Amino acid sequence: MKRTISILFIFIITITTSLNSVDKITQRIKDNPILAHFLNLEEILLNEDYERDFTPTEPPTGEIRQTSEFEHMEGVLVVYPLGVPYNLIAEMSQDITIYTIVESYQQSQCETSYQNNGVNMDNCEFINAPTNTYWVRDYGPWFVSVDNEIAIVNFPYNRPRPYDDDIPIEVANYFGLDLYGMDLESTGGNYMCDGNFIGASTNLIYEENLGLTTTQIDQLVLDYLGIENYHVTLDPLGDYIKHIDCWGKFLDVDKVLIGQVPQSDYRYEDFEFVADYFADQTSAWGNNYEVYRIYTPGGYSQATPYTNSLILNNKVFVPQTGSQWDDEALATYEEAMPGYEIIGVYSSGWIDTDALHCRTRGIADRNMLYIQHDPMDENVPSGINYEIGTQLTSYSNEEIVSATVYYKVNSGNYIAVEMYLGGQNNYYAYIPVLPDGSEVGYYINVIDGSGDSFNHPFIGPADPHTFTVSGNPNPAELVVDPTLFSIEMPANEISIEIMELSNIGGEVLDYNISETADWLSLDPTSGTLPAGVSQNIELSFDTTDMIWGIYDTEITIIDNREETIIPVILTITSTDAGNEVISNTKLIGNYPNPFNPETTIQYNLENDSEVTVTIYNVKGQLVCTLVKASQEAGIHNITWNGKDSNNRNVSSGIYFSSLYASDEECDYTNVKKIILLK
Repeated sequence: MKRTISILFIFIITITTSLNSVDKITQRIKDNPILAHFLNLEEILLNEDYERDFTPTEPPTGEIRQTSEFEHMEGVLVVYPLGVPYNLIAEMSQDITIYTIVESYQQSQCETSYQNNGVNMDNCEFINAPTNTYWVRDYGPWFVSVDNEIAIVNFPYNRPRPYDDDIPIEVANYFGLDLYGMDLESTGGNYMCDGNFIGASTNLIYEENLGLTTTQIDQLVLDYLGIENYHVTLDPLGDYIKHIDCWGKFLDVDKVLIGQVPQSDYRYEDFEFVADYFADQTSAWGNNYEVYRIYTPGGYSQATPYTNSLILNNKVFVPQTGSQWDDEALATYEEAMPGYEIIGVYSSGWIDTDALHCRTRGIADRNMLYIQHDPMDENVPSGINYEIGTQLTSYSNEEIVSATVYYKVNSGNYIAVEMYLGGQNNYYAYIPVLPDGSEVGYYINVIDGSGDSFNHPFIGPADPHTFTVSGNPNPAELVVDPTLFSIEMPANEISIEIMELSNIGGEVLDYNISETADWLSLDPTSGTLPAGVSQNIELSFDTTDMIWGIYDTEITIIDNREETIIPVILTITSTDAGNEVISNTKLIGNYPNPFNPETTIQYNLENDSEVTVTIYNVKGQLVCTLVKASQEAGIHNITWNGKDSNNRNVSSGIYFSSLYASDEECDYTNVKKIILLK
């Protein structure tokens, strides 16, 4: 062992001396188009001092959602010289566009090779850019939706390969997409997401970002990718690469594929651990993940890289190596993904840590129609209609031509129910009352003005959402509309508003209502709601003898099951006395409330005072300080823009404004509730 270490040390010193500098190693890597998937010795030496030419940016602002591999793709990204067989390129080109990254001097050669191998040239485009390698999955762009427009997130690639590292920039320029720089060293093979704000990686993400805490890493993926729940697991493969796509894969929002090895394999317990881990986690749809296992004993003599597959719209391309387990792998995919066309792709170049997924990358459809829908619970009560609701977002801004729910009962034929628009792109349909024990499958189909058709779940009728009519009555459930009141009135007037209570459950609901403000009265204040019945509550606002300012209270509704709080904000805009002067020190309030994106906080000082105005969250944590100064007597206004002390946007929710004022006579402190809605 000592002899081996000594030889390796001499070898490293020899290479280091011969190259003289990091710059020379960098140049050799640039000049060498054939590099290994792993770091070679020169790159290991370089990586110690390598400074990536990376430009971080501020994160996107707005609603951020990272697209998943199983969403609709308009194309696929590959690199020439190819790392995949020509028959795969030919097959993919029948349905979508092949975007090939190739240097301009090689493009003619690439086109000739494509033509000679049956590639549909009408579906080919070329991005002229240099690369170091063909592992475009690892260094290629990460696509996100920012306010319903596709953009690209760049990151420092975890290899000292400068040409590869620039590919997200090249792709963003080619498509004219916004580009964001996330300063988190990473690699695409070690990342997967579900398109619903959940992502996963191995702990390699921690090892390569030692300067960041786990909390900081979670914040980065939230800020740039919209990932709210980031699963970071051990790597069961026990190899150099530590990429999650070598042993795991999201097949759908609630389906995960995990590799499996025999009990005699030293890695067996680690593979079982990650399989059990995902089986215990809750998917974005509220159910536990359905975990499928695929036999991947692996080894250099018989590679089984079956999780390293590519989902491309309604097809799944699975690497095949001639192993005795190839057919079983295809059968596993067919079981897990009914309705998809499962296609085996043979290559003698596939290995356990580097196969088809590593060398391709889907390009998110810039004109997709995003269907947001949370499926029905597994068991639903009998005796009611079943509401299917969805929010439809057209990235292309095409109109929605039709939205339809198709459902079938006990494996019968599908029945169509047209959805209706309920406002703000929300569509609804009802599946009628069904007998106890009915097993129901359903999917949503939407067609936009371009004629494109989209399903939820993606594959539609072959693998629908399912639920069973259990026969158990649905408990009483109260819905209140609206969920808050913000009223503006002059003094000495009376105004009537209506609050609707609805029992959407299947049992009787009793309720009692109370409030604490003398300027608000309710009628009725108690009652009974049968199943499916609504009741209007009259709210009377009386501003007699009230002065200018902002007032707030809460309506409390107690029913059979729970307590519901409805905030009420009353703003007096004027008085008969011509805006009476407030003489004492007082935190008047903020307007508007609720607000987005900013609100004005108003307070009065009776005397010249030392003043501090701060914002706190519901946990009592300081968000920011707006004022800390000496101020003269009188009314003051200060604007809060919904950001914290680091100038970052805070999330929607309840906050509190606090005024502390100190003068020669007394100290004053008061707190008022602020509601931020986005």
